[in-house]
Amino acid sequence: MNLVSFSIKTKGLHNFVRRLGTVFTRFGFTETRTRRALYTIINTVRKYDGFPTFYIPAVVLKRHPKLIASIGQGGTEIGVHGYVHNDYRTLDKEQQLIQTQQAINIFKQANVPYYGFRNPYLGWTRESLEVFAALGFHYESNIAVLHDVVDLDAFSSLIRGGFEKSLKLFQAVPCNTYALRPQFDGQLLRIPTSIPDDEMLFDRLRITNPEEVGHIWSKIMKRVYDLGGLYALNLHPERGVLCQRALDTLLSSAASQELPVWVTRIGDIAQWWKERCRFKFNVESLDDHRWKITADCSERATVLARYLTIEDSPVTPWFGVDERVQLHSFIASAATCPLVGVSHQTPEEVMVFLAEQGYTAARCTQEEALNYALYIDKLAGFGSTPETQSENKNALVEQIEALEKPLFRFGCWPDGSRAALAVSGDIDSVTVQDFFLRIIEVFRHR
Repeated sequence: MNLVSFSIKTKGLHNFVRRLGTVFTRFGFTETRTRRALYTIINTVRKYDGFPTFYIPAVVLKRHPKLIASIGQGGTEIGVHGYVHNDYRTLDKEQQLIQTQQAINIFKQANVPYYGFRNPYLGWTRESLEVFAALGFHYESNIAVLHDVVDLDAFSSLIRGGFEKSLKLFQAVPCNTYALRPQFDGQLLRIPTSIPDDEMLFDRLRITNPEEVGHIWSKIMKRVYDLGGLYALNLHPERGVLCQRALDTLLSSAASQELPVWVTRIGDIAQWWKERCRFKFNVESLDDHRWKITADCSERATVLARYLTIEDSPVTPWFGVDERVQLHSFIASAATCPLVGVSHQTPEEVMVFLAEQGYTAARCTQEEALNYALYIDKLAGFGSTPETQSENKNALVEQIEALEKPLFRFGCWPDGSRAALAVSGDIDSVTVQDFFLRIIEVFRHR
């Protein structure tokens, strides 16, 4: 399938024609327009002490190496967005491997460091994940988490149809606590991306008022904040100037929350999550209902406790019933053991998952279950299919997060932050020429 027919299928004929009509207003025949858009996004994020992350197809990088290298050297993260802008779901594993290696070679030739991969159209397969892991990527960012913050009933069936095509194209999953956290798939870390993005709002739903777009993104930010997760915004640089006010509204909303929101690059999210997953608590029983707890972690770790009396460390109110424990070694007392109990029949994968999520678990018998904050007995683990595993993992995370029992754990984000915000964007084209060359490039690399 060529790019034109693919675009018509995924956007609808009407949206495809409208998209072509905007090409000459969003791109120029030189780099000037895109350079301005890129620095508009960069400078807006810098006001809030962060840097964005941009992904670019390797062939586009090859045509504009100095521009991309310059923004990378300034602190912006650059990631791989394919060799050409094609959907990996149309490629077999061998072609995915070949094209990804070709992309890596161009990044190395341009002396542009890369850590992550975001697929064009977020079009990943199981083979894609295997390829990324084999080629040494630190993370990929293709899980599209849908936030239902727009009243679709207010739009015509034609417009709704275009939006629904996006959801199908992006393989969107519902928003929940676990979906908003980085997830390990073997050795590869998967970073979720939140939708609707700028393209869905501007081109599919035709919401072009920056104030309205900023309001929608701020609603998503508040939801992510309440769930303690990650909001990875996807803002294509071609709309960087159009969306400057919307982006500033989002960042201002994040900064106004009671607890900090960590504004950072997606690569930093990946690095932190891998560091955090090595944290652990050492627990020593002192006497009835008292424990010596030592956190084996970095200074940036956020140690949280609920329904515990902390004897020898300052604590500060955090979020909900949780308090932040300031020291990483302390004595706690409570009516029950503040750990998650896990049956001896439950597979080890559950113990590993609990540790990755920042919870401390101990093996116990069913007779001992009442001594713990929660007792888990999952003979089949999380299930055999990816869908079942995701559902069961989310159910377990939400069950633990809602516990009204003594518990301590590591928060998701560093330095007491409640949530994280990463502003990202796909540099699909830099010039008008790039846009139309995509048709030829995708045809050649089917």
